[in-house]
Amino acid sequence: MRRTLFLLLVIGSGNFLLAQKPSETNGKVVFDKWCAPCHGAVAPKNVMFGTGALAGTSALAVKYKGKLPAVLEQRTDLTSVMIKSVVRHGLFGMPITRKTEVSDAELEDVVAYLTRNRKK
Repeated sequence: MRRTLFLLLVIGSGNFLLAQKPSETNGKVVFDKWCAPCHGAVAPKNVMFGTGALAGTSALAVKYKGKLPAVLEQRTDLTSVMIKSVVRHGLFGMPITRKTEVSDAELEDVVAYLTRNRKK
């Protein structure tokens, strides 16, 4: 009985840990839904900006003046702490993103996606 219980705990713990691994693939899906409308490379068809300019990408282009890419998906300097802080607390014109919009697990996925090409 003890051995069976121990095995169930070990197997259950392993499945829990596996389920917690951030997914770059899901991060791309979440990014496309919540972030790309302001921070994408080009305006999605459902965005009202006729010029194709996106508020977040345009703001970062002005801020960085070509020293860093304005498109978040092209950045290699983003850190987990920076992404989470800006998403949860906002920054300048960017509003906060509540956990009811993007869960902590989804935010971990977005972090995995945006840091996939990070400089080591």
